[in-house]
Amino acid sequence: MSGTSLDMDRLVPEKTTLTLGFVALLDSAPLVVAREQGFFAEQGLEVRLQRENSWASVRDKVAYGLLDGAQMIAPMPLASSLGLGAPPVAMETALVMSRNGNAITLAKALADAAGIEADPQGPDPLLTGRLLRAHLTGLERPLKLATVYPYSCHHYQLRYWLNMSGISPRQVEFIGAPPRQMVDLLQTGQIDGCCVGEPWNSLAEVYGVGRIVATGHQVWRNMMEKVFGVTREWAAEHPQTYRAVLMALMKACRWLESHQNSEELFQWLSLPPYLDLEIEPLQSRGLFARHLGQRFAGADTNFPWRSQGAWLLGQMREAGQWQGPLDNPVLDRVFNTGLYREVAAALGLNAPLADYRIEGCDAEGGELSGTLGAMVPNENGFIDGICFGLRHF
Repeated sequence: MSGTSLDMDRLVPEKTTLTLGFVALLDSAPLVVAREQGFFAEQGLEVRLQRENSWASVRDKVAYGLLDGAQMIAPMPLASSLGLGAPPVAMETALVMSRNGNAITLAKALADAAGIEADPQGPDPLLTGRLLRAHLTGLERPLKLATVYPYSCHHYQLRYWLNMSGISPRQVEFIGAPPRQMVDLLQTGQIDGCCVGEPWNSLAEVYGVGRIVATGHQVWRNMMEKVFGVTREWAAEHPQTYRAVLMALMKACRWLESHQNSEELFQWLSLPPYLDLEIEPLQSRGLFARHLGQRFAGADTNFPWRSQGAWLLGQMREAGQWQGPLDNPVLDRVFNTGLYREVAAALGLNAPLADYRIEGCDAEGGELSGTLGAMVPNENGFIDGICFGLRHF
């Protein structure tokens, strides 16, 4: 699919009117910016953004062709291709739209009872985990903790933090809920906590019903979080359209990296078609920068590392969702690194030459070989300090 070169001036999209899906989260911003800032229009595309209530809806509508593509949680193209949770549909991604941005939030009453205090400098995930574990010795029922989708970084980050805290999955009842419902579920006492993307953690604190106790960035630094996903069939039928969409989104990600807290951005996000929220809480909390490490561009931020896909396969296996080798050939089909390099070259951007690397140990002071020379990657690592790699690289 990747071809040998990409001349964006000669791209003639096979399809110019598109419907792309998203879920009401801050990291839907690349799609919003690409539309509102005119990056889609620059590529000759007329794009309608369609808000979906759940990730299952996103998966199904992309699978059945009701959406041309969508913002997806990073494990979704992998899980869909493997047939986890639904009949298998081959999907792929060639672009990471964001990294980090999740948090683990407990109901305020539970946090208070466990002695977990708010910290203006951000939560200490090891301390909050120990305090919660100590409190659970007197609790006669399992914790009810919600995540947005069973095959999501949210679910795996939550399980990872619980494990680091010495809390067994047997002490937890995991339930699924759409992101937009999390604050209400905390307020009504239907859940004890959740792992969700922003702005819903910060809004739980704003409304006095929740307390952030760990961030996804603290658990897994700079793991891919949201990607742009399509079916492989759609990609094969619309190669020029696909490239045009990726070009627009990469430009939007670069714009976002320098405008994360701009008035213009929050005005767009607050509009009814998008997050449909009051603008003041979004601005006053500085949500993008608030201890979450959220990234939209720079270094290797947008590169779909296959080694991180292998890590996600490992988390699926740990959760009992899937059995199989981590060096599964599905990784090469789902994470389209060649197409990423093609579009990056058209934008004059450096891109990693390798598809796999050691995750967690090559962060500080390290360099990667890139298409335009050496590049310094984002810091990456895990809360327990492990290194992760596959035998074949």
